Amino acid sequence: MVKFPYMDNYNYHKGMNVIIQELKDLLKTKSIGTDSDQTLLLDFQVALGTIYLMTANLPQAKTYFKRAFKIYEKIWADEPEMIEAKYQEIQELYPQVGFFLGQQISSFFTKQA
Repeated sequence: MVKFPYMDNYNYHKGMNVIIQELKDLLKTKSIGTDSDQTLLLDFQVALGTIYLMTANLPQAKTYFKRAFKIYEKIWADEPEMIEAKYQEIQELYPQVGFFLGQQISSFFTKQA
């Protein structure tokens, strides 16, 4: 997965949205839309979905994960086991994020006391 530490660390949604929109616009050009280009767009969709998930914005996270899976299903149409593995990977993020958010809340209340 493509990582942008600044955007990940500071939950920079606007920057990620700009990158995703630029990639979408580029992929509309017939000479550019290769599978690797689609995969790059996919990585950004998943990264932004994860950022939204980490900030407890579940509706936005769901939107970006759904967009990513449309690309997964197109790229790996003949490999259903790959699609299933990705579904599993995304599902495993939810409990991890719940634990992370729980720690953040606990830390906040500990500092308040």
